[in-house]
Amino acid sequence: MALVNLTGIQPTQYTELASDTSPAEGEVVLVPFDRLAEESEAFFQTVGRVGVLVGTETTFSALEPFANKISFVAIDFPAFGDGRGFSLAVRLRKDYGFKGEIRAVGNIIPDQAQFLMRAGFDSVEATEERKTAFETALKRFPSYYQTDAIGLGQRSVAHVRHSAKNDDNTDAADTAKEGQRKAS
Repeated sequence: MALVNLTGIQPTQYTELASDTSPAEGEVVLVPFDRLAEESEAFFQTVGRVGVLVGTETTFSALEPFANKISFVAIDFPAFGDGRGFSLAVRLRKDYGFKGEIRAVGNIIPDQAQFLMRAGFDSVEATEERKTAFETALKRFPSYYQTDAIGLGQRSVAHVRHSAKNDDNTDAADTAKEGQRKAS
């Protein structure tokens, strides 16, 4: 598998723990949500950093007790048509202010690359064959008609258009108001 970086952050390198494996002290681990919910305090006392693997059926409110303890989240998409993972990422960023890495794993297609980024994902696991397609898809659209869900600093086309300066250094809105005054 190849790791595609969507936002420029350093992706987390971790060990995915099997259900019967104990973490080593100081290790960076990814654990399934069910196991984390059962053994949460033990994990946080033993390991260096903890990440959680969640399915799209996981409600974001179930993650609330862990949102300020976990370092990263991997959201597993069972099918590319399952949009619940996008909503989960947006809610983690907006409602809980989650600052850690959010990674998309599972059945994701390159056409979703920009949607993943704008929903708050930082990285995506892709097959080697699809890595270039994901990177190309990220460059497909240089501007957007809507603002992003998480404040990536991208401005919508409307914001750019309304704040554009004319040749005489006046705002486009001022020019429109002046035109309305002259017409009346």
